[in-house]
Amino acid sequence: MTERCAIDAWATYISPEAASRWPDEYQHIFRKYRSPRVIFDGMEVEQMIAEMDAAGVDRCVLSAFYHRDLAVVSNEEVADLVAAHPDRFVGSGTVNVLHKPMTVAREVKRLVEELGMRAIRLEPYMVGDGTTGLPPNDKHYWPVYLQCVELGVPVCIQVGHTGPLLPSECGRPIYLDEVALAFPELTIIGCHLGQPWHEEMMTLAWKHENVYIETSARTPKHWPSSFVEFVRGWGRDKAIWATDYPLLSFERTLAELEPLELPAEIVDKLVRDNAVRAFGLDRREP
Repeated sequence: MTERCAIDAWATYISPEAASRWPDEYQHIFRKYRSPRVIFDGMEVEQMIAEMDAAGVDRCVLSAFYHRDLAVVSNEEVADLVAAHPDRFVGSGTVNVLHKPMTVAREVKRLVEELGMRAIRLEPYMVGDGTTGLPPNDKHYWPVYLQCVELGVPVCIQVGHTGPLLPSECGRPIYLDEVALAFPELTIIGCHLGQPWHEEMMTLAWKHENVYIETSARTPKHWPSSFVEFVRGWGRDKAIWATDYPLLSFERTLAELEPLELPAEIVDKLVRDNAVRAFGLDRREP
């Protein structure tokens, strides 16, 4: 078994029940990614943990996933998995920001204090009418940001073009500049790299002390050269490895780091240390 050291900042456990709940908007991207059958059929959690062990993944930030109010993987299901495997999973919950502000604020508080979530995940492309999304500088998100600051948990926000047939413009990273200025204490993790606006996301991570860029759903083989240089140099403390498992596998995304010939200390930052800092995790050694 490979030595466990990596922390995956975005993964989802798809049970057989969850696999049957995917909305039609997501089937398109699963086909384009040539996604593994587990996306469509689901798996037992022991299989996921075995794949983590084989690839050297210590822990996963395990995400709830809702399409509007339809739960593919509910907050409660994630909390139960974390409770059953606390040494392998960290919980990331989500909330519908279109509810009334106090309802949203109370739900974030419940997710953290009662369900033990260590992050809140938001995907602006699904907050809208299917043609136009709601960018993350909109006032509907403000209760989430306020509560995350008060509770000391990061907010993880999808940036860049969407794979599902849902709007992309709301994923422009530049919207996060206003959020970071308004909430300087808030840890913001821009997820999915931000392509084709990755330069914006990289610059924001460099500019703001508490902003990070995360690589889920993007394999190292296809990272832009400017991002590789960011990881190697001026963004070495701000880049976080993730898979969006099971969309991409642990083994593939870690193996594809090797041809980049990154120094060992940079790899450690990328696959573990930066995530430990951003999510406020314990610093146990691999």
